Amino acid sequence: MLRVPFCKSVLPGILALASGCTPSTIRVVGVMQQSSEMRPLPNVPVGAYKDLRIFVHAAPSQDTAVGSADCGFTPLEGTDEGQDLKNAACVPSDALNVAIGIVRTRFRSYGIQVVRDKTEPYDYRVDVNVTGEAPKKADRTLARAVATLAFKLNTEVTGGTLMSSLGLDAARAAFVSVANDCSMKGADLSSFTGWSRQPMTPDFDVQALATDVVDNVLRCDDLARFFMDAKTRYPR
Repeated sequence: MLRVPFCKSVLPGILALASGCTPSTIRVVGVMQQSSEMRPLPNVPVGAYKDLRIFVHAAPSQDTAVGSADCGFTPLEGTDEGQDLKNAACVPSDALNVAIGIVRTRFRSYGIQVVRDKTEPYDYRVDVNVTGEAPKKADRTLARAVATLAFKLNTEVTGGTLMSSLGLDAARAAFVSVANDCSMKGADLSSFTGWSRQPMTPDFDVQALATDVVDNVLRCDDLARFFMDAKTRYPR
């Protein structure tokens, strides 16, 4: 849907003819497509992630039984807060649930153990978020579908996981170097994030989007070797 620009100017007590137009805004509602084949795995060491256990969950902002249609809003270039003109890009209501299923499958492809619920021991909770990213310009071809994964270390588990067997102080220090080498800005052992973006015009491929967001984290060779060697290099 494209909102048409309008022209008006308000004078005291009367509505006068306009001398100019306010900028138009856009609202793009994405149409989810799903490619039929999973992309080949990146070349990482075999079994690098086999000791990891994760719990995949909808991000708290999208945590509903049936998924959540989520929109990204961006103020239009050249407007101020008082004008409040925003572009919007939205994903369909079932995009999150479909993406979560693909993310779980992709993790298993790497050899990661994906637990069924949070009552089982796990190393990381992974929050999945799928939303639209609106452009600053009124140009629908610049809208994006965005997927993010937020890894949160489970600090409550006392046994049965990789992390519970590690000396965390030594592991944390080593992870800083790994994060830098893998271009994971602001990451540490307790919390790190991956994301992927895809044009939404308005079609987007949720299979590619969800697959890429996993790969963008796990394809880094230094990260793979960190988790592969963690038991021997950073014993508790």
